[in-house]
This record gives sequence, C-alpha cells and structure tokens, in this order.
Amino acid sequence: MSKLLLAGVFKPFGVDDEYGEALCTMELLNNQVTREQGVHSPRSNNPSFGLYLMAENVEVPATVLDFPSWEEFAKEVDKGGYTHVGISFIAPNVLKAKRMAEYVRKNNSETVIMLGGHGAAIPELDEIVDYDELCRGEGVTWLRKYFGEDVDKPIIHPVVASGIRKYVYGAPIISEAGILVSGVGCQNTCRFCATTHKFEKQYTAFLSSGKDVFDACEKTGKALKVTDFAIMDENFGKSPKRARELLAEMEKAGKAYTFSTFSSAETIGKLGVDFFVRMGVKFLWIGIESKANVFEKTVGVDLNALIADLQNHGVTVLASAILFMEHHDKETINEDIDWAIGVESDLLQFMQFGPIPGTRLFKEYLAEGKLIKGKPWPEQHGQSEIWFNHPHFTLDETREITRQAFIKKYHTHGPGVLNMAHTYLKGYLTVKREIEEREKAGMVWDSKELGYVKSDKPVRDEYMRLRLEAMKTSALEFRPILKPAEIYAPNWESAQKARMIREKFLETFGPVPLSEKLLAPFVRILAWNENRKLKKYGVVMRQPFTIRQTYPDRKGTVQKSSEHNRWVRHREHKRPADALSHSETK
Repeated sequence: MSKLLLAGVFKPFGVDDEYGEALCTMELLNNQVTREQGVHSPRSNNPSFGLYLMAENVEVPATVLDFPSWEEFAKEVDKGGYTHVGISFIAPNVLKAKRMAEYVRKNNSETVIMLGGHGAAIPELDEIVDYDELCRGEGVTWLRKYFGEDVDKPIIHPVVASGIRKYVYGAPIISEAGILVSGVGCQNTCRFCATTHKFEKQYTAFLSSGKDVFDACEKTGKALKVTDFAIMDENFGKSPKRARELLAEMEKAGKAYTFSTFSSAETIGKLGVDFFVRMGVKFLWIGIESKANVFEKTVGVDLNALIADLQNHGVTVLASAILFMEHHDKETINEDIDWAIGVESDLLQFMQFGPIPGTRLFKEYLAEGKLIKGKPWPEQHGQSEIWFNHPHFTLDETREITRQAFIKKYHTHGPGVLNMAHTYLKGYLTVKREIEEREKAGMVWDSKELGYVKSDKPVRDEYMRLRLEAMKTSALEFRPILKPAEIYAPNWESAQKARMIREKFLETFGPVPLSEKLLAPFVRILAWNENRKLKKYGVVMRQPFTIRQTYPDRKGTVQKSSEHNRWVRHREHKRPADALSHSETK
C-alpha cells in the first residue's frame, strides 16, 4: 500500500552555511518588509500551507513534516515506511532538497522521490537533484492523478494556523489567525511572476464560492478558536461573486470575521473601499511595483488617495515595489524608491527584479545571455545581490541600494507596527462616525450596488456595529507596543508619533486596564533584552518548531464527485490545461 511523506526543507534557516544565506530567512516581514527595523520588526514563521492542503486531499495515508531538523527528517524517512517522499522547495533551497533526496535514495532505494514547489521549475534540476517524479503545476490535481484517485471529488480545506512562533519586541504575540487557501494562480501575466507561470497563467479555486470560504472559516475558527484569517489568494477580489457571497454568509450568520489578503489596485477600485471594510478586510497587500506605470493593474489609479482611504477605514496596507527593473538607472531607481515611500503605506516591501525559473523573464534572459553564470542558487532570493547583468549597477550596488531603501522607509515613517496601530485606530474612529451618520440619514447597505443607499426610514446597521467591535479588538491588540515603539524609535519624529497615537488610544478607549498595566513592565524588559541581543549579535534568529501532522488512509471514506457535489475549480475563470501537462517523469 502507498504511504506518502510531504516535507518542507530542513532547518536552520537564515544562516550562512553550505545550503543557504543569512539574508534568506523563513520569514516574511522581517525578511523583506520590516527589514532593518530592528527590535520593532515582527517575527513569525508561516507553515508550508500547500503541504497540508495536498495531504488532506489525497486518500493515501500521508504525513506532513514541516520545518524539520536534518535529524528529524532522516528519522522520519528511516522509520516511516514511506513508499513516496515529496519534497517542496523554492529555488534558493535547492541544495537542501538535493541533500534530502540523496538521503532517501541511499537509505530507501525503492522509495519514489517527488519534487514540487517553485524550485521545481529550475531547468537543469535533474543535474542537481536525484528524483523520480516532478510536479510543476497545481499539486492536489497532480497527486490525485498520480495515485489514480477521483480528481473531481470535493476539496477538504485543512485546519492550519497562519503563523507560528510569533514575536515582537521580544514578546510573544498572543493573537492567533487561521489560514484559508482559497485559490492559486493569477491571470495578470506579469512576465516576472513565479506564481502566474507556475499555474499556467490560470486561476484554480479551492474554495470556489462564498459559502465554501465561510464554511472553511467556521471549521478553522472552531478548531483554533480564532475569528481572524489570512486568505492566500493572489487577488481575492478578482472573483467578485465569491466575495459578495462571503459577505452575505457572514451577515446571515452574524459573524464579523476579519481577513488579511492580496488585491490589485484596480480590483479595489471596482469593488470599493466600503465593500472591503464591510467584508472585514483589515490588511491588504497591494503590488504598486513602479511609478513608471508599466503594469495594467495600476494604470489610472491614484495610489496615494486609494491607500489613504483604506487606512482611514482601518485597512493596513502593505505595498510592494520592485528594484532594478530594466528602466532603472542611478537616477530613476532613487526616484522609484522615493515614490514608493511617498505612497505612505503602513508597510513596504522592496524586492529585487529577478528572473525566476519558470517565468517568461527567465527564459528571455537565459536566451539573451543576461544571467550571471555560476551564481549559486542560494544567493538568488531578491534581498542581497541580483543574479543578472544590469547595465547600470554592480552587484555590490544592488545589495546596498536595497538595504538603504528599507532604512529610508523606516526613518521616514517609523516602525511598521506603529503605523498599523495608527491605521486600526483611525479606522475604528472613521467607521464609528460613518455608521452613526448613515443611520441618521437612513442609509442602508445595497448588496447589488455595493454601496450605501437612501431608504425610507433610519435603520440600525447591526452588522456594521458587530464589525466595529471586531475593529476595536484589532486596534487594542496593538496598545501594548506603543510604549516600546516610543522608547526605541529611530528618531524624534517617530517617538512623537508614538506619543500622539498613545494619547489618542487613551482618549478613544479610556484607561489601560489593570491586567495590561501589570504586563507592561515585562514587555519592556523583553524589548530591552531583544534590543540588547540585536546590538550585540546583529541578528536574533529563532528557528520555527517542527510540525508533524498525520492523515490516515481514507480510501472508501471520502465523498466521491457527482453532478451536484464536485470540485468546482473555475466558476468565474477559465479552467487551466490538464495537470498532467505540468508533470514530468524521469
């Protein structure tokens, strides 16, 4: 009988060794968003969500091994009795995948080695890693086909936490959130985008309706005791019918769930800020890329006005910009950095323009001879040196310009966590005022118009009052960080900003409760100790704890597909090419 192990690559992460670089950590914010913000930078690790989704949706018994040490991986392979071992990795971690595959082959020669993830697109992969099967597309369909299972049976969404081992100012972050993988892929077809190309420029929905998303919220919420969710979806609002259905389900059930997700600027404009606020979106990642407006998703959009409107309504904005694009020279790159900082988002990612395997950009640069020969894969991660020949920059310059861009954002707008606190406070005050004004004016929500319209008589908006309480909770989660943000502020302006926000919190929410006052000295001690370690060592690297989760044999127990009960991949999008076209067998 088949038995499957799905593993992420082994730790440690974020260290200089034979397998990786210190600047390539298994973190999001500290690695490429709040980088250079020292003690203010939130620290967390995100589980390898795709592994859990795949394991939950095949009938063969499966085990997920996430963030293993080398010893834990070796022990699992030796004692697990697996017929198949799947290794998921990104290109910078290919040498880790190589070592893992070598161990499997040496100690379990009959075991089938499967590779997947973005690293599977490396063109000369078979010269680096010893493997039997390669999945370059969407994994659930591929695995079901491989094991001869019903491809169209309904998707079961796994219960997974959004982040683990979360800290800020050296103190553990108590608030928790669940993860929803509503779909993969993007149809915007940016030539540099790994996600677009991995999924053949198509979108595949795992949660195709608003009811599906709501049910996943209910399931994960009960299991993890959470009401906050991160939605992994390149552009969740690109499926407006699903988003509207989700809001309708929450209104019907009286549930004010909150969400963090991704959206393009043009999609936000089509649905409207009022809709996103009513749906409970509290955090949006928006790709702004470059002031040159070379992307359709930002053409004609007043980004400053849009971002300010979102922030005033309590939506934290993480904007992302690209450095060392083809139009950049010494002058225009500084203009782009200043422009990206000038949109005044709460958080800002700077990522280097990079030809990633599998993308059209990679193929073009390979054909044109622009790729730097012999550049080690572990160095190709977008935060150190670029790995192609740019006519205007040396490799040393790309590394330093990237670092200085983060420093400039930090010194201009202060710590990202402080900006988030301010946004959640502003949003609470704005929405509270607008609810009262609309009720007095007799305005009600029109789900067809996606806006508030005049009604015959004043009506109390019970759902938005429920939403307001959720916004209050989000704001108060940040109150404990306001004093450390002031103490360790990078400059006078940031310290003054922290004091102003702290005073506004006091004015809005009243005195700090005794329980929070008693914890405050401990938070400051932890912040002092964290800052001390950062000054002494330059970095504090916490490794994620290992997650091992088993999924039993489900043959004969899962629902089969039928006309009225099947996996609907694309209700509003074209179905992609057959998954087998993305697979290879050596």
